[in-house]
Amino acid sequence: MEYPSIRIQPGPDNCFSYAGSLEKLNTFFTEEELKNSLWLHGEKAGKAAAPYLPEAYTAEGTRSHVIKGHCTHEAVNALAEEATTAPAIIGIGGGTVLDTAKALSEKAHKPFVAIPTIAATCAAWTPLSVWYSMEGKALGYEIFSKAAFLLLIEPRIILDAPQMYLQAGVADTIAKWYEADILTKGLENLPLTVELGLRTAKMIGEVLLDEGPQAFAAMKAKELTPTFIKVVDAVIAGGGLVGGLGERFTRVAAAHALHNGMSVLQETHDRLHGLKVAYGTLVQAALLGDDAELKKLYDKFKVMGLPTKFADLGVDATDTKKIDAVIEATLVPHESIHLLPFPVDDKLVRTAIAKVESLV
Repeated sequence: MEYPSIRIQPGPDNCFSYAGSLEKLNTFFTEEELKNSLWLHGEKAGKAAAPYLPEAYTAEGTRSHVIKGHCTHEAVNALAEEATTAPAIIGIGGGTVLDTAKALSEKAHKPFVAIPTIAATCAAWTPLSVWYSMEGKALGYEIFSKAAFLLLIEPRIILDAPQMYLQAGVADTIAKWYEADILTKGLENLPLTVELGLRTAKMIGEVLLDEGPQAFAAMKAKELTPTFIKVVDAVIAGGGLVGGLGERFTRVAAAHALHNGMSVLQETHDRLHGLKVAYGTLVQAALLGDDAELKKLYDKFKVMGLPTKFADLGVDATDTKKIDAVIEATLVPHESIHLLPFPVDDKLVRTAIAKVESLV
């Protein structure tokens, strides 16, 4: 009997998610350790988190760097020497900053502290970084030996962030169920943790489809509601837990392959990861011929303001040359679209895209 071997990486060593959670930094580190740590942050993220952080963050001599652009090998290598003398690597921001900090902590063998300021991905939870070229082209992802030592989610910071980031996170997390479902369909003797990952993916997918609109309403009203915190936790913790429990059976399929394919177009580089994955999720449903699920997703995405057309991502769907480039990049041999249970070619992807574009 064949029984798949997988590596189970549930998540961070420690996680706190509530208003005031950043006070836990002083529980795990001394002021001197915090001052000598290497703080990586986005320009806006650093300012957003500052009111909730200990004094060490703004103390004279504290080592901090603004991270711009994408998570690249060049950015990590530039900080590697400085990281060797830091008690910890503390990342404050979104996926780019957190992925850079994770990769740096792995390279320098230092504890990683994640402080997400947006809920656009599960990057704060997962033990992996997505690599990009300096030009913004997706190169793939790398799985590390461990996840964060400490994850601190301060929902008040995320509440004040632009809504598009939470929209991206909701879309990216919804895709986890649809991709995991197709990756495991028809397989026997799945490890129990994969089953747990699948059930988690389905549950958080239902939470986000049903309660996402309420969370967006709370965000618009600047009200810290239980539903808002629930949706944030579904994105960061739930989304990360799914991949940690199921490994290759609960990670990426066609939706993320479409995202990677879109990265060859310059006009998509400023569009958030999850928003491109939203469109990819619709294309995947079209590829599978599941018209009822495609219509359901389309309607839910419209309500939540998620992309349902290439035009929503700045791409002209009538530009044959650009669509050709996206499809070609989506179909490269190593891409996850080939994990679907049937051969996928140019014609199938083109037909699926046309089907999504025709929805009203």
